Amino acid sequence: MYFLKHLIYILLLSSFSNLFGQTDVLYRVSDPAYATTVAHTFTDGEVIPRLRSTESAIPTRYTDAVKGYLRTYTIKNRAKTERILGKSVMYFPIYEEQFRKSGIPDALKYLSVTESALNPVAISSASATGLWQFMKATGKEYGLRIDKTVDERCDPHLSTAAAAAYLSKQYVRFGDWALAIAAYNSGPGNVSKAIRRGRSKNFWKIKKYLPRETRSYVPGYIAAAYILQHYEKHGLIPQYPEMDLQLTEAVRVYQFLNFQSISAMTGLPVSTIKELNPSFLQNYIPATQRGYYLILPKRVMNDFKSQVARPDSKPVYATTTANTSPIYTTPVSTNPTYRNTRSNFNKDNYSLSYHYVLNNENLQTIAKLHNCHPYHIKIWNDLKSNYVQPGNQLKIYTPKSGQIVSPPIIRVPKKKINIPKISTLKTQAPTTQYPSDISKKPANNKIKARRYLYHVIHRNESLRDISKQYHTSVQQLLDFNNVKRGRLPMPGDKIKVKIID
Repeated sequence: MYFLKHLIYILLLSSFSNLFGQTDVLYRVSDPAYATTVAHTFTDGEVIPRLRSTESAIPTRYTDAVKGYLRTYTIKNRAKTERILGKSVMYFPIYEEQFRKSGIPDALKYLSVTESALNPVAISSASATGLWQFMKATGKEYGLRIDKTVDERCDPHLSTAAAAAYLSKQYVRFGDWALAIAAYNSGPGNVSKAIRRGRSKNFWKIKKYLPRETRSYVPGYIAAAYILQHYEKHGLIPQYPEMDLQLTEAVRVYQFLNFQSISAMTGLPVSTIKELNPSFLQNYIPATQRGYYLILPKRVMNDFKSQVARPDSKPVYATTTANTSPIYTTPVSTNPTYRNTRSNFNKDNYSLSYHYVLNNENLQTIAKLHNCHPYHIKIWNDLKSNYVQPGNQLKIYTPKSGQIVSPPIIRVPKKKINIPKISTLKTQAPTTQYPSDISKKPANNKIKARRYLYHVIHRNESLRDISKQYHTSVQQLLDFNNVKRGRLPMPGDKIKVKIID
C-alpha cells in the first residue's frame, strides 16, 4: 500500500510539473558523486531567457526536443555531461582556431558535442569515427589517412579541419547554417529533397520531410550550445583534466618512433602518450615523408627534441608554429586523471602565477603573452565572456621547463594594489639577460663598482612586496636589475634589491 501511494504521488507531481512547464525529477544514480538521492529542477521560464542569450550559429528555439536533450544533460546523464564540460578545455581551443581560419562561426564547435560527446575515438553503429564522426569514405575524401596503423579521423586537429571544410561546403550550397548542420548529419541529398517537398529553406518548416534522426539533430545542437554556456545554473561541475593534457605542443615526426621510446625520453607513461595521440592505432608512429603530428605536454617537449636529434641531415622532426600546433586530449573514459577542479596541477611540473590586467589588454593578447589559448584562461578563471577589465587578477598555469621561455608575469597579493605600468619604464638598450644572470655580467663599469644586497624571490611575492621590505621602489628594483619590457623577475630569481655602501 505504501508503494502504491508513493507511486501515485510521483505521477501527480509529474502531471503538475508538466502542466506548469517545469521539469522536476527525483532520482538515484550509481555515480559516487551522486550517491544520495538528489532533486534537480528547471522551469521553462528559467531556460528561455538564457536560451535567447546563448551563442549559437543558428537562431535558438525552445522546442520539446530541445527540452528533452536538456533533461538528458542536466538530469539523466549528469556525470557524462560533467566529463564533456571538462574536456572542452582541450578541444575547444582547436575548434576555435580552425574555425577562425576557415571563416565559419565559432559556435559550430558545439556540434561536436552532439556528434561524439567530445570522444576522439567514438565509433557509431554505422562505423562513423572520431570527434566529428566521419565515415571512412568521407574522411578519405577530405584528406584523412585511414589504414591499419593510423586513423586520422581520431586526430582532433586534422578531423576538425575536415569538418570545417565539409560544413563550409554545405553552407555555400544551402546558404543557411541550420540546413548545413542538417546536411552534416543526413547528407546534402536528403536536405535538398526536403527543401523540394517543403518548398522552403527554413529548417523548421521542412523538418518533417527529413530523416527522423536529423529532425532532432538541430535541436540537439541548440541544447549542447546551451548547456556548455549555462551549466553552472544546473549545478554541473566540469571534470577538468590534468595540466599535462591541457598545455601541449606538437611536432611533425618523419621517422619511425614507438611510444615506449618516447616514454623513455620524456618520462611520460605510455598511456599518457596514447591518450594525447589517439590516431596512432598500434602504439607507434610510422615513417613517412609527409610527417605525422606527435603531441606531448609542453614541459617535456624539450627533452624529446634533444634526444631525437641526428648527426646527419635526415630530419626526425620539425617544430610547428603556435598557430598550427594541434592540441589533443584523452578519450571519454572514467580516467583517474580527471578531477573537478581547475587547480588540478602537479606543483613539481607546473607553476601557478597571476597576471594583473593592464589597460588595452584583452584575452587574446594575454593568452599570447603566456603561450596558451584564451579559452584556457577563461576556464581557469571562471570567465563567462571574452571581456576582462584593467585591474583584474587572472590565474595562469605555466609548465616548468627549460624550453619554455616564461612570458612577463606580474605577481600581486590578493588585495588590489596599484602596479606601475610597464610602458612607463625608461627606454634602455635591448638585452637578452635574465635577472638571475645580471649579477654575473654588470651592464657597465659604474654599476660593476657597486655592491648590492640580493634577494631570492619567493612564491607569490610581488615586486611591490619586495620594495616595501627593503624600503625602496619598484622602479629602483627594475633599474638595479636592468629589467626590460620582455620579462619581469619570477619566483626563484635572485635580484638586486639595495645598494650597499
